[in-house]
Amino acid sequence: MPERFFCTAGRGMECFVTEEVTQKLSATEVETVSGKVLFTAEPDLCRLRFIKSGERLFLLLKKGSPLSLPKNKGKACSALREYVIGEPHMWLHCLSVWQNLQGQLQQHQHICGKVGIASKRKSGSVSEFHISKYRKQDSTVGDKVCTFQDPTHKNMSQAEDQNLMDIEELNATEQQLLPKPHKNTHPITFRVSCRCSGATAKVFTPQEVGAVIGGSIIKQFGWKPDLRMPSLEVFVHLNDLYSVVGFPISRQPLAKRDYIRNTGLRSTTAWAMGTLAELHVGALVLDPMCGVGTILLEAAKEWPFGHFLGVDNNDLQLESAVSNVKGAGLDGAIELLKGSVLDLPFVSESMDAVICDIPFGRKFTSSKNMKDLLPDIIREMQRVVRVGGAIVLLLSQCLHHHLKVNFHFGATDNKNITHSGNNSVSEENGDKEANKRDILSRTHWFDSLIALESHSVSLGVTEAVIFKCKKAPPSLSL
Repeated sequence: MPERFFCTAGRGMECFVTEEVTQKLSATEVETVSGKVLFTAEPDLCRLRFIKSGERLFLLLKKGSPLSLPKNKGKACSALREYVIGEPHMWLHCLSVWQNLQGQLQQHQHICGKVGIASKRKSGSVSEFHISKYRKQDSTVGDKVCTFQDPTHKNMSQAEDQNLMDIEELNATEQQLLPKPHKNTHPITFRVSCRCSGATAKVFTPQEVGAVIGGSIIKQFGWKPDLRMPSLEVFVHLNDLYSVVGFPISRQPLAKRDYIRNTGLRSTTAWAMGTLAELHVGALVLDPMCGVGTILLEAAKEWPFGHFLGVDNNDLQLESAVSNVKGAGLDGAIELLKGSVLDLPFVSESMDAVICDIPFGRKFTSSKNMKDLLPDIIREMQRVVRVGGAIVLLLSQCLHHHLKVNFHFGATDNKNITHSGNNSVSEENGDKEANKRDILSRTHWFDSLIALESHSVSLGVTEAVIFKCKKAPPSLSL
């Protein structure tokens, strides 16, 4: 029977979560609020655990309008208890579903070893990809560190069929071994985690909300509080837009990837960039400033029949990337090379997609300002990407503003350009003459690239923009 769930999402990532749960889970009743996506889906962990764009996954107990609490604290406590506890049978139903999901989670941990064996079988089932056919003749790039697969290999379709059979076999095994809902003979231990803002925060602190709700749970259900290692966490979020109560499905966030040893770019953002690149079977994908390889890892995990290439000029970053690739079991899918983004060692129009996190922030230093380097970086990406191929960039807000003001793309002034996020600025301009003057004043022209969309996203302490463009045929360039 379908149940209600919700995913928390980084700011600006809600649209990616919405699309993912709709496509992967066939979710219905999808509702988006700030920082969360609520949906109805089957309580099947085999599918739920593959959500890559969300931060944490919760079983939804209750979602309602913002609480209107009396100023009298005693009456406010009563109103809070009545709202959160509500109908006790709903708590017991959600507890049963949650326990069933915990059984699935334990079973999945036992089966993970079989998935690893299938991954090894997949990486050894195709031949090495011959990067030499895509290199420029005068290239002096260093030795490769990893290899990846040959898109022209004649047995590629057979390998795909075999891997799909492996995945289906493992999923079938999981379904057979899933435990039936069970009654827990041990008392439930719990803690309450609260987030309060707006009017509610003027009446209660999060600690006071936790105490009120915790006391009500003890009295109603007899559960035992445990602030250190509870078996169940009760999540409560009260603000001026909505009120939500739920149970986390797992202690580990969805955004925490077991296969990434050395962290770099936020994994959810890297995954979102891969989706925008419109990857297909056999696609040749380049990250020309790959760092520790997060973008390549996320793309290779999600689209296992593509071919992925990373370039970086920093030895320490490449060492971390090699460790990540090997740890993820993707050394047969990803190749890493030492080189410069300003002089990529590949022939023109050889890549199906280019995905890149343009470095910014305190930990990145350069003898040149990134604003000065950006035109040459994009020009080199434009050279190596094929017609119809996508270029997806992660830019700081400052760099994105610089790009909007000083760069002209083939569709920069198209009214259909898509923006998302609170910080996106519309490019629609009713004054055609002023618009024309603005275009002519721009310094860098990329007429063969068509700007398509941009998304403002949060990286935690900083804000950024995902920018996407495509290379158009000469006849369509403006």
